[in-house]
Amino acid sequence: MSFSTQPNGTVQGNDDMNIISRIINVFLSPSRTFQAVSEKPKWGVALIISLLLTFGAMYMLTPVIMHEQKSVMEEKMSERGMTSDQIDKAVEQAQKIQKYSIAPTAIIAGLIMTFILAGLWLFIGNTILGGDAKYSQMLGVVVYSGYIGLLGLLIKLPIMLSQQTMNIHFSLATFMSDAAKDTFLYKLLMQIELFNLWTIAVYSIGIAIVARLKVKSVWPWVLILTVLYWTAAAGLGSAFGQ
Repeated sequence: MSFSTQPNGTVQGNDDMNIISRIINVFLSPSRTFQAVSEKPKWGVALIISLLLTFGAMYMLTPVIMHEQKSVMEEKMSERGMTSDQIDKAVEQAQKIQKYSIAPTAIIAGLIMTFILAGLWLFIGNTILGGDAKYSQMLGVVVYSGYIGLLGLLIKLPIMLSQQTMNIHFSLATFMSDAAKDTFLYKLLMQIELFNLWTIAVYSIGIAIVARLKVKSVWPWVLILTVLYWTAAAGLGSAFGQ
């Protein structure tokens, strides 16, 4: 079956792809995936698969995260004038909780962000750009686009485990020294990496197709809002040493 992009940003075709085909095509031919999403969103199973893979990755990374956060906690407690015994007890108690909370928290946060992002892109697509999308379709766009970032996490996972650090990225921050990793610029440049840029492109295609818009009218909004988010995250991260 052939597909061709129309002037209003839609793609012709009635191919009812299964979930696995949709996931694969979000990497190879995102327009096919999002045309299928436009016709039948089918985001539920794809979301469950994504959450399970995320849970598994975060469970494996829990010791790495605990190790890195231990140093941060000890430094901040020391700055508050706590004694060594007090710090050891507080850190031990915190890590008992972290051991079982990091992976579930990542799942809960991912679930919440999925529904928030779908609402945000629906507002941008329909209210601001005059599109015609449904919330269920935008949920499909968010869920399937999220597999780009998930692929990045899975590729980086063995490196993170072998080097025992979460500070692994394919970004512009690679050209800066580790001594600068707590600075605003470093944390901002960390976001400008292959998988994040890829996600912006896929989001733009998906929103355009389900809202019946042109990609060229959508991508500036996706880029601007994403950069604003990166800037806020970098600012908070550098301020709180995260």
